[in-house]
Amino acid sequence: MRTAGVKRLMELALASLPMPHSEDVIEDVFCAIESRPEWRQDYDDLCVELTKSVVNTWGGFWIANHEGRSSDQQVPSKKSTLIGSFSKLTGPAVRKAGTKIRESEALQIMSNYYQEHKSELPEGVRNNRDLIIELLMEGVLVDDAFLTVLKSLK
Repeated sequence: MRTAGVKRLMELALASLPMPHSEDVIEDVFCAIESRPEWRQDYDDLCVELTKSVVNTWGGFWIANHEGRSSDQQVPSKKSTLIGSFSKLTGPAVRKAGTKIRESEALQIMSNYYQEHKSELPEGVRNNRDLIIELLMEGVLVDDAFLTVLKSLK
């Protein structure tokens, strides 16, 4: 895969950020890359190999994919000089119901949803982690997977 280096760099920078990630996570990742000389060098090398436009576009894609979120709102970057603008990740990933996913993706989607909504969720939802993951892997959308579990708790 041509953008494997971009994906790896984005995942490294994402892992360095405190949880939960904000809707500005794309900008936060590029700021993290700017602040670490070794990551900045990797970024610059990727830009030479692929072009800056490709690195930034695919970087945003891999971050959104990793977060299991999407957006239709593009805003100017105020903190990073690497990107001119970025997408605020405000919504769940746009994915058709019935699309099966891998366990690693299901774990990430579940974790992101839980972090965003944990103040609203009852304590018992944590005991149903395996069921939520199974539902997600079978193609159930994250809101519906949590709703199914919440109904079983009542």
